Amino acid sequence: MELLLSCLGEAIPLEYNLAGLNAISFDKGCYVGQELVARTHHRGVIRKRLLPLRFLNDRGEEMEQNVSPGSEVKDTASHKKIGAVTTALGCRGLGLLRLEDAFKGSGTLSIQGQENVKVEAIRPDWWPAEWFLEHQRQHTAVA
Repeated sequence: MELLLSCLGEAIPLEYNLAGLNAISFDKGCYVGQELVARTHHRGVIRKRLLPLRFLNDRGEEMEQNVSPGSEVKDTASHKKIGAVTTALGCRGLGLLRLEDAFKGSGTLSIQGQENVKVEAIRPDWWPAEWFLEHQRQHTAVA
């Protein structure tokens, strides 16, 4: 929890899925950052989210790799940075990733400087369906 709170200064609470965990009230009085959080929530456009990650080898097998918090996650095809690992333990971790790029397909994400480490973003079962469907609609509209 302390790690999550230390990272909140770098992102808005909606990117850390706190609305989905009922940790944000949109009916309650004032709090620091309320205007930004409420405006972003009601517009429904959240480009990055905290996602569970798996670290894999080229064969798709989980690999125990020393991935450090702060490591950049990149799209191997475009070499574009799509996010960063916030925490890692063994073959699993969490990362703040751009949704537009996170679910493109297996094998397209890797760790900058450790290209042999593939990254798979996992859509949590508890995510509200509209989070993923909205991403799909936005992605389809752009394509």
